Order: sequence, then C-alpha cells, then structure tokens
Amino acid sequence: MRFWHPLAALTWLATATVVAAPLSLQQIMNFQSLKDPVIADNGQWVAFVAQPDRGEPEGRVRSLDGAMWTVERGSDPLLSADGAFALFERKAPLWERENLGKKKAAKLAVDRVLLNTKTGEQRVFEAVTKADFSSDGRYLVLQFKADDSDDEAKEQQSNEQQSEQQEPAIETDKLGTRALLLDLSQGSELSLADVSHFALAREANVLVYSTSHGDGIANGVVRRQLDSGSDTVLWQRQDWGAASLSIDEAGQHVAMTVAYLKAEQSHQLPHELWLASGAKPGNRVAMPEDGMLITEHSKLHFSRDGQRLFVGRQLPLPEEGVIQALRDTGSLTDVDTLLSRATLNVWHGDDPRIKPNEMKEYAKARKHNYVGVLHLKEQRFVQLADADLPDVEVADNGGYLLASSDRPYLKMISWAGFYRDWYLVNLHTGERRMLITQAGSDDEPTLAPDDSAVAWYVRGRLYWHDIASGNSQLLSGGPKAGFADEDHDYPSPAPGYGFGPWLSDGNGVLVYDKFDIWRLDDARLSQLTSGRQQQWQYRAIDTDPRAYSQDMATPLLVHGYNDFDKREGVYRLNLTSGALQAAQQGEYKISFVAKAQDSDTLLFSKQRYDLYPDLLATDSKVSRLTAVSELGKQLDELSWGQAQLVHWRSNDNQPLSGVVITPPGYQGDKPLPTLVYFYRFMSQRLNNFPQMALNHRPNFAQYVNDGYAIFLPDIRFEIGHPGQSSLSSMLPGVQKIIDLGIAKADAIGIQGHSWAGYQDAYLITQTDLFAAAVSGAPVSNMTSAYGGIRLGSGLTRQFQYESGQSRIGKTLMEAPHLYIENSPLFHVDRINTPLVIMFGDEDDAVPYSQGVELYMAMRRASKPVVMLQYEGEPHHLKQYPNKLDYSIKMKQFFDHYLKGAPAPAWWSDGVPYLKANAAD
Repeated sequence: MRFWHPLAALTWLATATVVAAPLSLQQIMNFQSLKDPVIADNGQWVAFVAQPDRGEPEGRVRSLDGAMWTVERGSDPLLSADGAFALFERKAPLWERENLGKKKAAKLAVDRVLLNTKTGEQRVFEAVTKADFSSDGRYLVLQFKADDSDDEAKEQQSNEQQSEQQEPAIETDKLGTRALLLDLSQGSELSLADVSHFALAREANVLVYSTSHGDGIANGVVRRQLDSGSDTVLWQRQDWGAASLSIDEAGQHVAMTVAYLKAEQSHQLPHELWLASGAKPGNRVAMPEDGMLITEHSKLHFSRDGQRLFVGRQLPLPEEGVIQALRDTGSLTDVDTLLSRATLNVWHGDDPRIKPNEMKEYAKARKHNYVGVLHLKEQRFVQLADADLPDVEVADNGGYLLASSDRPYLKMISWAGFYRDWYLVNLHTGERRMLITQAGSDDEPTLAPDDSAVAWYVRGRLYWHDIASGNSQLLSGGPKAGFADEDHDYPSPAPGYGFGPWLSDGNGVLVYDKFDIWRLDDARLSQLTSGRQQQWQYRAIDTDPRAYSQDMATPLLVHGYNDFDKREGVYRLNLTSGALQAAQQGEYKISFVAKAQDSDTLLFSKQRYDLYPDLLATDSKVSRLTAVSELGKQLDELSWGQAQLVHWRSNDNQPLSGVVITPPGYQGDKPLPTLVYFYRFMSQRLNNFPQMALNHRPNFAQYVNDGYAIFLPDIRFEIGHPGQSSLSSMLPGVQKIIDLGIAKADAIGIQGHSWAGYQDAYLITQTDLFAAAVSGAPVSNMTSAYGGIRLGSGLTRQFQYESGQSRIGKTLMEAPHLYIENSPLFHVDRINTPLVIMFGDEDDAVPYSQGVELYMAMRRASKPVVMLQYEGEPHHLKQYPNKLDYSIKMKQFFDHYLKGAPAPAWWSDGVPYLKANAAD
C-alpha cells in the first residue's frame, strides 16, 4: 500500500507518465461483469453469467479441474446437485425485446437450455415458465407456456359457450399447461398434461403437481415417487383446482389450497386447505370460524422438520368499486352511473397513511397473509397474526416466533421514519409477549433457535430476554463506545451494529460493536476479538444460511476490514480460546460468495481497482484460493490506472479519508484535470474494481484512461447544516490533492447524483473552486421539497428532513432558516460555476420540479446552466440510449472545462425541440 503525502510527491518526478489510449464507448459497453454465480451441491461445478453492459449475456459453467462450457444468451443458471447438468434461461434477443417495448417483451416466451457438463451437449426447450432439478439432480421438471394456438382455441370455446348460454368455462388463466419430466441419468422423458403447479421436495426425490383440464374432469393433485415412478392421487375433484402447493423437505407431507374453478368470480374467493401425508389421499383441514379466509393469495410453508405447516390467511376485504358503463342517452344523466365514474380520493388528516402511500401499498395490502400454524401431529391450528399484529417472522423454531407491528406508527412515518413494536408469539397457544416498543427499522431482535432467549438493541441499549422466566435484562459493560453506530450523523436514534449467529449448546449469540465481536450469553458479555486499537473491524461470515447455530467446536470464519488503510482479510476464530488466525489478508477487498451444500468447497472473490473480482475456490481453511472464472483476462489488453488513499482533516478538525485514482503509469510528473465524485463515505471503495457501465455516474476507467484523476472523498455531516458540513469536509480534501500535485487547481470538476447532486449544487453556491459541475436529480429548494411526495413509495419527504438523510432535524415551521440556509436555490446569485442539471421527468424519489426550480433561478440570474430532461425516466436512468447520451454529454462538458476541448453545441447553443418518431 502506498500513501500519498507531500514528500512522496517529490519522488514522482523521476519518470514520465505513460499515456494510455482512452477507453472507447464500445469497450465499456462490451466489458463483461460476472453475475449470478451458483455452485453445485457437491462443490465440483460452478455456473455464472458473463454480462456485458450492453448486449447479450453468456452463460458459463466451469469445473474446479478447469473444464468449461459456454451457453449463448444464457442467464439465471441452475446446477444439478452433482453438477452433471446446468440449466440456463434464454430470452429473445435484446434488440427484438427492445423493439417490442417493455410490456410486449414481458409476454415473450423464455426458453431453457440444458447443458450436459460431461459432453457439452446442449438441448433447448422452448417457452418454459418454470423449471427445477430434483434433490439429487437426477430429474428435471419443466413446465411450458400455453401455446398461442391453445389460447385462441380456448377463447373461441369460451365465446361459443357464452353465446349458447352454457355453463361458464374454466377461466383460461386457471388452466394447466404441458410439463415434461426428464430422467437425466436414463435419458427417458414423461409428458404431463394440464399441469397448473408443481413442487419438488428439497431432500427427497418426490414430485407433487396439480392438474387443471379444460373440461374440468379429473382435476387433481398427484404425488410421484420419482425413483420408482409410482403415482398417488392425493386429491381429485371435478371443476375444482389447486391454487397453491407445498411439500415438506422430506417429501412426506403435501399441503394444497383448492377452490371451485367455475365459481362466479367474487373479489375474494374462499379456498379450502387440504393435507396429505405419505402416499395416502389427503383430507380437508377444518379451519377456525373466526372470519379469516384462505384465498388464492394464501401461502403455505412447512417447517424444516415437517412438524408444522404455516398457513397464510386473509381478513375479509371490501369489494372494489365498479365503474358503470354509459349504456344509452339516459345513462348520461343517471346520478348513480355518473358518481361511479367520479375519480376521487379523500385525504383525511387522521388517515394512517397518506393517500399516495396507501395507493402504493394497496395491492400488497389486499394480498397480505396473516400467518397461522397447523401442528400436524395434533391437527391443531393456531392463528398467530391478525390486524393488530400483522407480521410474523416464520422460522424453524419449535416453540416461539418473533412478530411485529408498524400499525401504531403509520401516521408518523411521514415525519419520523419507520418504527415497529416487537412481540414473542407462542406457537402452541398464540399468546403474545411484548418485547420492544418503537424499535427502528434497523433494530430487529434476534431469537435463539432453541427458544431460550431473545436479544435486541434499541435506543442505545442492549437487552437480553430469558424466555422461560419472562425476564428482560439491560446489559451493562461492553465497549466504552457502546454498541451504537459511531458514524451515525442523522437526527434520529443511532442503530446498533447488529448480531451474528447464535452459538450451539445454548452458548449465546454474537453481537458487534464498530470493530469487535462480543459473545452475549445469559446477559453476560465477553469480548472475542481485539480490533479497535488497530482499527480492524471483524464480522462473522455466514457460510450456511440454513444452519441453526454456529458449532462452538468449529472455527468461525470471520471477515476483517481495516477502517484506516482499507486492507481486508479472512480469519478463523476459535470461539473457545478467542484465538484469531489469519487465512488471507492483504491490500484488496475479499468477499464470500457461496458454499457448496454437501462439500467443503467455498467461493470467494478478491478485487482491487486493477484486479477483476473473479471467482476463487477454496475450503473452510481458506489457505489457498484457486481461480475459477477468468473474466479478469479482459484487462490484459487494456491500460488500467491505480487507486491510492489520502488522509486530511475537515475544517472542523475531523479526520477524513478519500481515494485518488490516477492514470496508468502516472508518476506525479504533472497535475491532472480531476473529477470529484462523492456521496457520503467513499474511502471504503479504495479496493473496489470500477463498475464498467454507462449510467448516471462517470465511468472511472474511461476518465482515468483519458488522463483524468478521480477523487472520492469522505463526507461527515452536522445535523442542521448538511450543506456547510459537506463544504467543510470537501474543500480541505480537494486542497490536499492539489498540494500533493495530483489535481490541477483550475481544472477540477464535480459530479454527484441524488443526495450528492444536492451537495454539489449547494457547494457551487459557496465556492468557485470547481471549474464545472454536473448535478443529477438534486433537491434545490428544501422548503418546497419538504412536503413533496416520493412517487416511488407514495410517502411525503418530511421524514427525510426531520429524521433522515437531509439531516435538518426540525420541521419547516420550527426552523425555516435552516431550510433556506441549506437550499441552493436561495444562493443562486453566488454561482459562477457552469452547471449541468440532469433529471428524469418521472423521477420517483426527488420531485422533477426541483430541477426546474434550480434551472429557472439560474436562468433568471443569467448563470451558465443547461438542464437535461430525460422523458419517462425515474430517479436513475433505465433506458440505455439515455444512459449513453448522458455519459457522452457529461464527458464532453468536463472535457471542455477541464481539458480545453471545444464546447459541445448542446452546451454553447442549446437544442431546439424536435419531435422524434419511431423508424419503420
């Protein structure tokens, strides 16, 4: 690791900078990123997707011994347990999908490609809607999309029945489709007709599927023992069908919800619950007559031990309004008809949610599952959730579950953010025990898998609750700094750092402070690591999300991150002795990716600015890392820069860090045009490989290879004064890299988006340090934004100012001066920096009008400004042509002001409106 400091700058003068060829737009668009890695259960094969920023994906499958296959346009990989077969999705070509448009493209069929990893043979199955391997990988089940011709025939049949006043046909969307069962070891196939749903047991070769025929005859649910080929009809009933299916992991129990398919559709059609055990026909389960309903939206889930079935039920819902059609001249003046067509929403001051948020949550609320549990041995059902306690955390505990409610705090979301109460719910009686009131969204409690205890952190305090006694204890001791987030600079209670895994044999749970891991056991705290002095932050690596607890006798894998110099490592922690042994450590970022279920094979990745994050295979000792993917070879023919760390102090004497990225071979021989990109904390990105994409950010590699330096500074905020604290952090950092001879003082630009877009718009009202600025989706007027609506969530922005990111900490009525002080709009007269504002005019986070206000104010004050309005775009650009256009314009703008390139016409002359029409 090299550190930048004034004396080091003198050594750079010895050699000249190597001038690299700039990256072309096509090179960026074609650069492949590694996506969706999966590993076979036996740990011998890995599948992933090589995804260019623009273009078609390529599926890849690689064995640990080096064999590799590729699948054209392959995405979303699945691997059989033994790695003998891989399955990829294959969508229609990208150009075809984009020509059709988003809605039509979503209806296109998706194929599956089956790859034999031994021979490389590939087989394409067209129009597959769902696919899965059996538990041992021997079998593959594919369900196909209905043929268009079948849809037309069914529609014609329905029309004929209606014209002849026959009994209503079964609705097309409830009919089954063709499915195929493949025995991959024998090469045999079995076609299954009219399949509506299917499910495979996780730990057994058992398939269960439901059928729904056009004539309604023999609709049923079938259990198939795959190895023997024996079928058992678990349920059958004419003109009825299954809405959902679930099978337990051992393949012993099957649950289904069923309903009459020809029923006149009500807004909430009641369903029945049926349960089958083994190869015996099922029985209807009697449910409590408490007003709750099983519906088509009900979800079923077995506990891992197959002892409990969790059932989602719904509360009765009001029927939706019906817009009456205008049938004749008389209906034009019919009051009832006209009122049914009125489009009114009533906003009441005491509504739990404001109407836009209520509308956004409407569909989810009408499908909400209130969880209950069926104890299979006793055949006894216990309702756990209801309107007062709507959310239950389903887990494999045998005695208790955690449940929560945000209902008491819905109204205050508007100004205070998100809170909820937490309860402990008895699985056998439904009894509820209050644990926490008004916990923040980041302070979720953790429940011991053996039902012995609950631990939580809330409002600066750590608690231990003994379930047997019912006693809660506030913990004392621990780190002097406590367990609160030490970097929390928001006007709200600081959350904790969270919990690690529970330990085996009732030995407690791991809890984190900023740096160290502590063991919390029966309300006693003991420190397991000693990272604070050297600023090493340690966290447990969760290699097996299905594990109930961490075995005390097995070393715990731990990730380490140095908060000062950004080194990272993987360690093995002896939970008994506290000994911490380094397995990997260095000047890079190292990340756990996945573990094979049935072997000791793990996948990690390592990266640096100049090191591609390829997949690396290892074992639980993590002593040797073996390359699996080879996408890093893309760098062989490209010139690449390097990243360095710098430190400084803010104007109010806070220690800060940042990252400087410089061109290939840069030796400090001359100051460089420099682009500042930031948000909040950025120095942790020192060892991040750059995102190779065109989007709302500058592409670091593109700028660096074209002779720029990139500066990523940390920002720390003061509540009430976010603008000035950003300035206090930023200016000394920029001055530092000027003093080091890296940045050319008169050629420094700044770019930010959203919260950073606000900051750079504010900064240029306070300083002329920057030669050019680009501000994406900025808030410019906090007084008007305060009561605005976030279109994505339907929430008002008040909470963002009073308790969230904007950090004012007071209402507009309490402190209007703070809203004015921190708003760029009110200081536009001070701006001398040329500014580009970018907004999507359907921004779902920051009101688009905020960009218009800033543009209009700068225009009125004759300040240099251009606003780029991208039609139909949300907060982050989604349409690739717009991403490309913005990237080009941003680079042209900075090249003009920071490198002396000619001004682009759109900046110097503007662009008249000209309507565009689609080409033939």
